[in-house]
Amino acid sequence: MSNSILVVGSTDSSRLESSFARAFQKLGCRIQFWEPEKALARVARGHRLGRLFSRFVNVEPWLRKANLAFLQFAQEVKPNLVLVIGTEGLRAGTLGQLRVQLPRTNIYCLFPDTPHNLVPDRIQALPMFHRVITISPAWVDTFRRLGSEHVDHLPLAADTDLHRPIENAETSENQHDLAFLGNWRPEREALLEQLAEFDLRIWGSDYWKRNTLRTSRLPTRWQGKQLIGSEFARACAENRILLNIIDGVGWPGPNMRAFEQPACRAFSLVTRTPAVIEIFTEGDNIECFDSIEEARDKINFYLKNDSARTRIADKSYELVVHGGHTYVDRARRILDWVAEDQR
Repeated sequence: MSNSILVVGSTDSSRLESSFARAFQKLGCRIQFWEPEKALARVARGHRLGRLFSRFVNVEPWLRKANLAFLQFAQEVKPNLVLVIGTEGLRAGTLGQLRVQLPRTNIYCLFPDTPHNLVPDRIQALPMFHRVITISPAWVDTFRRLGSEHVDHLPLAADTDLHRPIENAETSENQHDLAFLGNWRPEREALLEQLAEFDLRIWGSDYWKRNTLRTSRLPTRWQGKQLIGSEFARACAENRILLNIIDGVGWPGPNMRAFEQPACRAFSLVTRTPAVIEIFTEGDNIECFDSIEEARDKINFYLKNDSARTRIADKSYELVVHGGHTYVDRARRILDWVAEDQR
């Protein structure tokens, strides 16, 4: 089993990389980070302007220098596993060089997004990984066609350090009927506009204020910033129904909210997709909808049936937190793959 892991990604405590790092540490692994964005900022010319420019445009000499620093760092720490979250910031040639320099090191890419967001540099890097891990079973074939050597499916999960129930938050003063926690997209605006007759609250970036139509009622429902950790959990506790809209960009999911909301013991009403109902069971530990009419009917029903709503929320919590859908469970599966590949 691997006990030394080099995670390529951000050290921000709310990011997916840190959720995995904490999970691996709980399993006894030693974790090191390499942050592509910071490495690029260190070699960018032009001080602050150069660092800002490098965030949006690949300057090949700067990128090559940053990647050389990565190679040197990896050579120093000699990890059993290099886990790249996404692929941005690493050149395909650098990964090829790493395979030669550290032949006993497994190099995995966990791509936490949809194929829609793959750019040419990312696609070019895919064949260099020993395994590419996709978060939805629907995308396995796509990554194979793009040249990945070995593709596995591993859903997202709940980070129980960030997402947990808030007790005693359900009071008549702060309870609302319906909430959506997520950023603005036109498809989301169109759907939520049709549910604005309910006591609806929205959390997300200020795009909800800036981008919605002038005639929209949604800006008045916008509560402000994106929520993480205890603030996310409190919003789950203080709203009777949590919507989870899986739109065209993220379809078929399941997305992060599919696990984070149940980990906070929230009642989730989620877009029905094959990947969602492969994990959850409708009417037992989740409720789903296809149309706005179905969503409206289920919202009305569950607002009037507290016991049914609570039962589903409790079962969804048990499934996610105790049924194998935390990042510790996902990290353990990755370590199993590493053990297989090292035989």
